[in-house]
Amino acid sequence: MSCWVGGDWMCGACQHQNFKKRESCQRCGYPKYGGPDVSTYLYNNSYNSAEVLAGDWYCSAMNCGVVNYASRTNCYRCGSLKNDFVGNYNTMGCDGTVPPGWKTGDWICTRYGCGVHNYASRIECFKCKTPRNFGGA
Repeated sequence: MSCWVGGDWMCGACQHQNFKKRESCQRCGYPKYGGPDVSTYLYNNSYNSAEVLAGDWYCSAMNCGVVNYASRTNCYRCGSLKNDFVGNYNTMGCDGTVPPGWKTGDWICTRYGCGVHNYASRIECFKCKTPRNFGGA
């Protein structure tokens, strides 16, 4: 799924793009309209539970979010370059627009267990205070 259609939504826990009809995330099961604390939910449901070591990085490309070893320059799942998505939400819809509720330059916190949407003007995550460029080169 790469094009945004009216009513499609992004999971608040794993940033997976879901069809309008889904009541919970296809990838991680998080409820469409929110639910328990995201960090607690992801931990309790073993989502992205692989051991994360210093230097490892999360792919922030839309619909990805996997952990990659520090030595990788490309995401093993989607092939995105490490620095293409760190700190910014660069994947646009088919018509060049950003996802619903987003503005150009908005970004996803890449800290494990956080993953929240932040406005472009923020230099650190509003939830966990992690710097915008956390995990970057």
